[in-house]
Amino acid sequence: MSIKIIHALVLIQNWGEDSEIMKILKNNKHIISLFHIMGRHSYLIDANFDNKTQLAGWVDRIKSMKLSSGIPAVISLQTQRIIDVYKKKEDFSLADYMNMRERYHFFVKIDNPHHDDALLKLLSKSPIVHSILHVQGENSFTIEVIVEDYHEYRKLLSEMKKLKTIHHIETQEVISVLKYRNHILDERGEMTKSDADIRELYTL
Repeated sequence: MSIKIIHALVLIQNWGEDSEIMKILKNNKHIISLFHIMGRHSYLIDANFDNKTQLAGWVDRIKSMKLSSGIPAVISLQTQRIIDVYKKKEDFSLADYMNMRERYHFFVKIDNPHHDDALLKLLSKSPIVHSILHVQGENSFTIEVIVEDYHEYRKLLSEMKKLKTIHHIETQEVISVLKYRNHILDERGEMTKSDADIRELYTL
């Protein structure tokens, strides 16, 4: 596979009628992982594409999706190219997510336009930060946080807010994990790999 694959985070906001769009997204070959989140957006997606033309065509198709009522399924769509992956979970699966109990799970968008070293040092040493992605777009980094004690997350936020280079922090809590590294739960509730998937690359 080409090393020039475009990795992207995609943020989608929909109208709240999830069943139709969820089925399409879960079985889309470009979507490696799919998270249902709270906040300004409804879904956070880890996706990859062969080139910009393929990405543009995919975006157009997603935007053209309609609900059974005829209205567009997607209100807004935002793509962020992944520049660097500083940390990612190696031995983790959909089953690990499904088995999580009494844990808080967040994606945190951090706008840090300059001087990344101090931020990366803080995030890299934190045991509750499981993924660190440097992205293009309205924010500089997206990190994944999984923590049992919410106060530990508050402590991390307090430490980040001490860094004068950070302009904005936005927390998006994960409601559910619908697809992870090409695995989904089928109609019987059993974990399976989607037949439509052709890719193994992932960043989260």
